[in-house]
Amino acid sequence: MLVLSNEDYLTLKLEWTKLRIEKLDEIEAKLRKMKELAEFARDYKLSKKQIDLVNAKIHRFQQEIIDLDEQSRTFWLDAH
Repeated sequence: MLVLSNEDYLTLKLEWTKLRIEKLDEIEAKLRKMKELAEFARDYKLSKKQIDLVNAKIHRFQQEIIDLDEQSRTFWLDAH
């Protein structure tokens, strides 16, 4: 079992918090791109092929968001 001082624990928690904020910023950027794609699709008459491409990009962003969230959601020392 790993035993850390309170200061070491808080230092690690701070580093994890910085990482989490970085990942949340990446998630926000991907959500903005998804919104732009959705608005583009709404505002222009797209062909079936173009719609499929937009949907594929949105789906890829969605999976990337899920991955980013899962990678950074839990501070490893607090996981049980």
